[in-house]
Amino acid sequence: MPLTRLLAPAAAFVAVTALVAGVAVLALRALSRSVIYPGSNQAFPPEAELARAIPGASLIRYAAPRGPTLTGALVRARSDSGPGLRRVIAFFHGNAESAAENLPLAALFAEAGVDVFLGEYRGYGGNAGRPSEEGLYADGEAGLDALSRLGYRQENVFLVGRSLGTGVAAELAVRRSAALVVLVSPFTSAVEMGRVAAGPLAPLLVADRFDTLSKIGRVRSPVAILHGTLDEVVPVAMGRRLAAASPGARYVEVPAASHSDFPGLPELILEELRRR
Repeated sequence: MPLTRLLAPAAAFVAVTALVAGVAVLALRALSRSVIYPGSNQAFPPEAELARAIPGASLIRYAAPRGPTLTGALVRARSDSGPGLRRVIAFFHGNAESAAENLPLAALFAEAGVDVFLGEYRGYGGNAGRPSEEGLYADGEAGLDALSRLGYRQENVFLVGRSLGTGVAAELAVRRSAALVVLVSPFTSAVEMGRVAAGPLAPLLVADRFDTLSKIGRVRSPVAILHGTLDEVVPVAMGRRLAAASPGARYVEVPAASHSDFPGLPELILEELRRR
């Protein structure tokens, strides 16, 4: 029997195995996105209802190039100064919530005299689209562009991210300058988070990277990192590593805070703003 006929079944087996493995990897990468972006469909209330509930609040609609139209919210503090002189927090939320769920937090910041923009992502809060790393970065930039069109100056923008939102805020801080970057419960990268479940296969299976550790040293704006010692989702060691990789960063470790229960968080963020 010719050698080629003997090798043919083996070659076919290898090809089929490679195909099955490739399909499995693609399926697992898609599954990783469902883990990274569990999402929340809670949308903002209609504008009139929102304004009645939170004085100074309004809806902001914007879109990234080739992205869906998104609905965020701006909560203005009571002040006579125009947007160009006002400080504004651009807040980017975590993966299992929506921007609308942070309206009470925004109201607290507004009462303290700081405007707040609650940025939303594609696929969250009732918005169209599917979330991805590059998609969230584009949505974040579009939100900052919307603030600029409203008259806010870049030097008066405070980038604040929590959990997943820290990956967005860190990337935006590499692309643009800001008055301050505050990262609350940040992770070093999505791959490092994935190692908990997937071990050494994480780099292959995790579709989106959010590699904050590799980029935080390139952030030229002041950085503050807040992390709870009881964080059961993102190990506090990740916050410490990010602080060590960011020259001049202020690192605040909160003994009583976990990932979802962070006592005194509004005051801690405001304290960082007052330092600027």
